[in-house]
Amino acid sequence: MKAAAPRHLILLGVVALCAAGSAAQAADKSAQVVFPQGSEQPLSALQDIDVIEHLGDRVPGGLIFADGAGKPVSLDGFLFKGKPVLVTLGYHRCPMLCGLVLEGLVKTMKESGLMLGKDFHAVSISIDPNEDRKLMADQQTRILTMAMGAGATRADDWPFLMGNPAGATALADAIGFKYKYDEQSKQFAHAAVAFVLTPEGKVSRYLYGVDFPSRDFKLAMVEAGGGRVGTSFDRVVLSCFRYDPVTRRYAPFVLGFMRIGASTVFFALATLLVVLWRKEISMRKRRAA
Repeated sequence: MKAAAPRHLILLGVVALCAAGSAAQAADKSAQVVFPQGSEQPLSALQDIDVIEHLGDRVPGGLIFADGAGKPVSLDGFLFKGKPVLVTLGYHRCPMLCGLVLEGLVKTMKESGLMLGKDFHAVSISIDPNEDRKLMADQQTRILTMAMGAGATRADDWPFLMGNPAGATALADAIGFKYKYDEQSKQFAHAAVAFVLTPEGKVSRYLYGVDFPSRDFKLAMVEAGGGRVGTSFDRVVLSCFRYDPVTRRYAPFVLGFMRIGASTVFFALATLLVVLWRKEISMRKRRAA
């Protein structure tokens, strides 16, 4: 019989596990929310920075923003075109987080095989009422070049828009994007997240972090597009995966695999019966001859 572990070792092990769990939670939180540099935000401020999921809610109609030239652009103009819409909210003076979100989206777009403009639309809207237009234009050029290559970029493929206070606030409230302006650093604290809308403007899915698994991105677009995006195989894969709100990832769906397995067995048995039936008919004809 093995000797029991000393009590102090057990306590040390529990403390170590708790510390590891706390560190993991802190790392996960830091990947989702970043406070402005130079800001000493109290822990109570965390309640002001969050994402409250409003799945199935439609974004307000009639929201007007402006492009880099000051031309008014309606968010409704991206809807009802049969394609899902990828939306990001941020600002272009952001020291790191906003740029990382955009770069992460470009990376997963390329890996997913879906094409910007063909399979989905994208739009980035600034939450900063004093956004620098040149800075926004430079950011747009950089991101589009990463996504499509130099010389193949068009501003209409992924519009970057200036947000007015009323419009940006209304959109943020509708999709549950809670952010906070810090007077000390003159920056915004916000979560790292992108939003997927259906072609009709309903909130379909949230993509968290700065590194998005290509499978999750593709399934989110297929799901939001109602099967009109991607291939037939993508729709089959979607039936085997379901979005897990706890992990915020698409996870294997057992019932979906069982259905596919049952269908495979059914077609295999049907094929076998047809083959045997044809052989039986052939044998009867030879005997009759």
